[in-house]
Amino acid sequence: MNDFGALCIITSFAILIFSIVQTSYGIWKRDKQAIELGRYTLMANTAVILLAFIVLLVQLFRTDLSNYYVVMHSNEHLPLFYRLTGIWSGSSGSLLFWNLLLSLFTFIVLWQTRELVQDRIPILNLTLAVIAAFFSYLAVFYPDAQPFREFQPAAVAGRGLNPLLQHWAMVIHPPILYVGYVSFAIPFAIAASALITGHLSENWFRFVRRWTIFSWFFLGTGILLGSKWAYEELGWGGYWAWDPVENASLMPWLLSTAFLHSMIIQERRGMLKFWNLFLIILAFHFCLLGTWITRSGVLEGPHSFSKSTIGTPFIIYIGVSFLFFLGFLIYRRDSLKPERNLEAMTSKEGSFLFNNFLLVIATLAILLGVFSPLLYGREFKAPWFNSWGVPAGILLIFLMGSAPLLAWRKGADKIFFSTLIKPLLVGFAGAGAYILFYTRNFTISDYSLGDVLGEVYSVIAVGLGIFTIAGIAQEYHRGIVARKVAYPGENYFFAGFRMLLKNKRRYGGYLVHLAMVILFIGFAGNAFKQNTSIKFFYFLNVPEKNEIVYSSQDTGVLGDYQISANTLKIKPLVNGDAKNGLNIQNVIVSHEATFQVKRHLKEFSTMVTERRFYPQISHLSGDFETHIPTSEPAITSTPKEDLYIQLGAIEHSDLSDENPDLPLLFMNYLFTNENQPVRKLENFNRFPRQIVANLEVWINPLVKFIWAGSLLFFFSGLLILLPIGESRP
Repeated sequence: MNDFGALCIITSFAILIFSIVQTSYGIWKRDKQAIELGRYTLMANTAVILLAFIVLLVQLFRTDLSNYYVVMHSNEHLPLFYRLTGIWSGSSGSLLFWNLLLSLFTFIVLWQTRELVQDRIPILNLTLAVIAAFFSYLAVFYPDAQPFREFQPAAVAGRGLNPLLQHWAMVIHPPILYVGYVSFAIPFAIAASALITGHLSENWFRFVRRWTIFSWFFLGTGILLGSKWAYEELGWGGYWAWDPVENASLMPWLLSTAFLHSMIIQERRGMLKFWNLFLIILAFHFCLLGTWITRSGVLEGPHSFSKSTIGTPFIIYIGVSFLFFLGFLIYRRDSLKPERNLEAMTSKEGSFLFNNFLLVIATLAILLGVFSPLLYGREFKAPWFNSWGVPAGILLIFLMGSAPLLAWRKGADKIFFSTLIKPLLVGFAGAGAYILFYTRNFTISDYSLGDVLGEVYSVIAVGLGIFTIAGIAQEYHRGIVARKVAYPGENYFFAGFRMLLKNKRRYGGYLVHLAMVILFIGFAGNAFKQNTSIKFFYFLNVPEKNEIVYSSQDTGVLGDYQISANTLKIKPLVNGDAKNGLNIQNVIVSHEATFQVKRHLKEFSTMVTERRFYPQISHLSGDFETHIPTSEPAITSTPKEDLYIQLGAIEHSDLSDENPDLPLLFMNYLFTNENQPVRKLENFNRFPRQIVANLEVWINPLVKFIWAGSLLFFFSGLLILLPIGESRP
């Protein structure tokens, strides 16, 4: 199957080269038949890439150990859905998935434009063919991008999927993010075709808008799913670390957000034509840059792949492509002059311009932070990003609250200020309530200036967030009242629903703003985060079946919470297929700690946290090599805050002794030399009688707001994207 899969990749590359040659010839000679042939072959490429993708899926399903990629990213003991999602867990598989998505989106846009005869359609086809050909070129000529390499010598076992990726969010997070990345090729190709042909007076951006919203929606959803995974799987008490790969997806999302706002000014006022084309070009190349960051291995992070040979051709392609289209943009600058000038900075246009300025500057600042190890020899950490990111976020919240109240063309007037009064009063009241709710009993000397400033920022952000929510509610109310005048028979809530469907661009946009404000309120709670480390002493009990049990009566305190240790069990879990029982390849060693938690001296929750140790198996011998640890935090959520507990390292109670390797001791206890699960009681005596477990505890305020805002972002974005109710009044 490897040969057939590789043949599909080579055939795809040949088809794409043929399509490029035919389309280029057709454009040069104005030969419609050549252009049509180039278009049909480009569409046919979809079937070839789909076939290659299916071949790799079948190999993962069957755990075909003749395939190098399958050996490195799967094994027969994994659950089926983890085996199949292994297709995007490695560099070459994910690039094949990228190729498939690009082919599917290309097929869709070629079908959508099949009856159009404008000169820019062949350029659209050619642009997409060149992008696809580059990715096929990598898969043909670079081993790190080849998903059908044969494994030599023959493997006896697969190494399995990275344990960090064995989480529900990571089943859907990568493909959703890839959809966002790849689909941005379509608005870019449309803009490029308008730019190259010079057909800039037409409303090219109307076709671009829905595709950009599509990409923006999937990028945003993927980013939020990644935050959920980080919070539940990495065990560090947070959801965003400003990791290079996190930033790689955030940057094009910020740029596409800027474009969706500035495009409104072009539609309404004939302004920012040059700027909008520049944003589209920049956003697409940032999507490519994000792909390069993830796959080149130049910048390390928990999400990135290992160092790869495709980094050099990738960055060369990005640079050449960007400079080429930037040159064309500059060449067409005389055709992109604004029809009107900005009349007042405090108008709606002015607020949108300021929004664009903030988003683009934030993107460039993130880019600087991402490349800080290469530029400055040191990595800029989260405090550096937060030092400018938090004030920028506060300004964006204010813009989301005030911009909808501003008028086009003219500056802020008496009507604007009178409209602003009620939301501002509500915002001040909300900030005051937030201060009372989260006030700490501290003196200034107890905290650094950064801590105090962070809390001040937090109060401002929450106050402005509530101000924005009140402003959105006010705008909805005004719209509903106006609709009820036109349709007096409708009740208030039905009128609001019909109004939303009738004008999704405006009121659906308000819902997205509401989602973002709720997210920012959740982020603001991070300023009041509390954290401590607690050591608990445990004593060994008599073994129970296949479990080693330690018990403790120690207690620790953080904030209003009293945390009492109960038991710490070392026990086996089965990873996937258990039809043949436990064996050395499928057993996970779990350190499971149970705690009784009280709040204000009242029973609050029983919390169970784990560290799991996944076996790393030699693909050459099938023998056990080492364990890969993962974190399984215990999280109890309330609207006010999360209590987040994570079991850490386990030490020998006598610190002069070497720390025990409990997972290995347990494997020796559980298995005989024939790898069968027979308890070896003589090995029980090797376990230390007393151990010290380290526990990390966090109180994370307002995290529920982040997940609530994420859900609202998803549903409001979906509402805007889908053609629901648009033609009805």
